[in-house]
Amino acid sequence: MIQGCLCFSDSFYFCSGYSGINLFQYKMKKKIRAFLVIAVIALLFSSGACNKEKKCGCDGEIKFDLTEVPGTIFYEDTKFTYFISDGIYSYFTLCNAEEMWDKIKKFKSGEHVLVSGAAGDDCMKQVSAYAYNNYVLHLTEIKLPPFKK
Repeated sequence: MIQGCLCFSDSFYFCSGYSGINLFQYKMKKKIRAFLVIAVIALLFSSGACNKEKKCGCDGEIKFDLTEVPGTIFYEDTKFTYFISDGIYSYFTLCNAEEMWDKIKKFKSGEHVLVSGAAGDDCMKQVSAYAYNNYVLHLTEIKLPPFKK
């Protein structure tokens, strides 16, 4: 069978193998499909779901509070300070070590202490799935446990 179309007018033509196709209906179907594709793409871009990033790090949102959590404090002369908790399997990097430096220096690096403060996500979870227990800590209080006094 030979496939081909014969045009009878601007709005009607005949193709072998088909009874007859209305050119107007064909053009409308194409326009509707194009409109639907454009509408879906516009909805994807206008929803803003792609632009939302969770804030993390020291400027990020607070996830939970610590109240007198036991653990070990470690610091260096560069004022890089971190806390490893005993009760919560977590590693906390201090955000405000410079502000709290006088209080931190009262303890030896590696000493067992109780800390209080607000904890947030440290951004490492975006890089590695193995960093699920890393947080930042806004330290408010640090003291010796009652049994060490």
